[in-house]
Amino acid sequence: MLGVKLYHNNDTVNYLIDVNFIQDGFPKIVFVFENIDYEPLKSDIYRMSCLPEYIDCEYDDNEKEICIYFDVPKEYKADFELFTKGLYSGFSNKYKDLLINEYGDGSGVGVSDKTGLPNISLFDAINPSEDKKLLMAKQLGVKVSDIIEVLDPPNLKEEEFKKINELIR
Repeated sequence: MLGVKLYHNNDTVNYLIDVNFIQDGFPKIVFVFENIDYEPLKSDIYRMSCLPEYIDCEYDDNEKEICIYFDVPKEYKADFELFTKGLYSGFSNKYKDLLINEYGDGSGVGVSDKTGLPNISLFDAINPSEDKKLLMAKQLGVKVSDIIEVLDPPNLKEEEFKKINELIR
């Protein structure tokens, strides 16, 4: 959503811990990095701080982490709202294109050992095919017309960003 590429992130180096969101007040995106003295990471953080959506940066977990807060870009606010409700197939074409360019257009293959449901890729979630819906309906024992999305909505209580001290209470 922010249109920023991380230069420090590659197959062998990745100090990005997580990307989360906050809904309290106005929605925010939160990047959490390890606090490491590494020039490419410092460059990424500096470039991110120059984005118009940048809000603040702070240390967490006894200064072991760097948390960078951003406003949700205006052009993607509706997409963000759809995300929080699990209505992925309703994303705007512009946001879908951005996701496909970043993550590809491959479909999930096979069935999950954990859930027994078809494996779902990001592409499947934003463009659910009738075949995926049919597989999902068969596994769940429901009508295909009952399947609107092929991926569960995020559990906001579990997935919303919390600082370390909020997690250990």
